[in-house]
Amino acid sequence: MQMLRKRPPGSDNDSSRRRGAATLDYVLVLGVIVSLAALMIPMSRHAITVVYDIICTLVAWPFV
Repeated sequence: MQMLRKRPPGSDNDSSRRRGAATLDYVLVLGVIVSLAALMIPMSRHAITVVYDIICTLVAWPFV
């Protein structure tokens, strides 16, 4: 009768392949976040300007 031994969790090559996939996931997520930030910064500046104009109009309207 032969005893079978369990391997330690980090001994097979699957963990190293998963580590590479996690790095790829990280790079892809960073690419999406940086792209969204590049689009949102100019849009947010425009939105702030529009809201400022609306507030100025609402405040000045009774005096016009």
